Amino acid sequence: MWNRERIEQLIRDNVEESLALEYKAAEALGKSDGKKAEIVKDVSAFANSSGGTLIYGVAEFQQRDQRHRPEKIDAVDRREFSKEWLEQIIQSIQPRIDGIVIEPVHINNISGCYVVIIPQSHTAHQARDHVYYRRHNFNVLPMEDYEVRDVMNRRKRPRVRASIFASRNTGGEGCILVRLENIGTVLAKDYMVDLEVPIDLGGQIKIEQPAFLNDHDGKHFYAFRLGPTAVRLPIFPDSRVTLRRNFKTGVTVRSTLDGLKLSSTEAAAVSVYVDEMPPIRASVPAGELIREWIELGSHS
Repeated sequence: MWNRERIEQLIRDNVEESLALEYKAAEALGKSDGKKAEIVKDVSAFANSSGGTLIYGVAEFQQRDQRHRPEKIDAVDRREFSKEWLEQIIQSIQPRIDGIVIEPVHINNISGCYVVIIPQSHTAHQARDHVYYRRHNFNVLPMEDYEVRDVMNRRKRPRVRASIFASRNTGGEGCILVRLENIGTVLAKDYMVDLEVPIDLGGQIKIEQPAFLNDHDGKHFYAFRLGPTAVRLPIFPDSRVTLRRNFKTGVTVRSTLDGLKLSSTEAAAVSVYVDEMPPIRASVPAGELIREWIELGSHS
């Protein structure tokens, strides 16, 4: 729930604009065709990207070193620009964006802010100038043809978020867990995770077979693959699966060639594959891996 205090907290904390947040001064709302076109352009760009929050009624600093940071509330005259008026402008986007929420924030009896919460869409939306836009850093840019096609494919492939954690007990036994969450609307049928785990994971580690000892530039790791069990259950929308591999620490790994202790890599390399979704790839330092769940990211 948005209110005046929450907006003022953004200003006090000097929260910078981002891919998912943008501030607009009161003058951004206007009844000219140009102003209406800018509203449509900004909202459709959020939906075509990752979604986000657009706040009308907050002015940014004009100084170069403070650009994209909120300076003050610059309230909108709600008598001239009502919530219903703003909704009508946004609804002119083609095709219509489902799930948009507009929260009015009252500053006084006649003025306030409008917080527009825009979900990521499952298709591409066109602005009034017949151009498709996306957000990039602080800018709104026209989309290339391949980007439009990629957005339109969102409803055809799953959207999965991946996280990793190494759970370990005092006896040195534990397991490496990879959690896959289907946060989209499409069933995820096939999935697989490739892992390269340091042999020194807070103490020497021995992964249960099958795993392969390998090295990069003289630094060693265990390489193995995680996948579904013998019963290949899909990941339904709004559900998740957790893949695991047991391990034991306190085991000294020695080279079969020279009898010397092997040098370990310092981070785990993870690659997550789900149907036609682009792979999720990440590198996680060993120390972080054993402390908490680490989100690896997601793709749409």
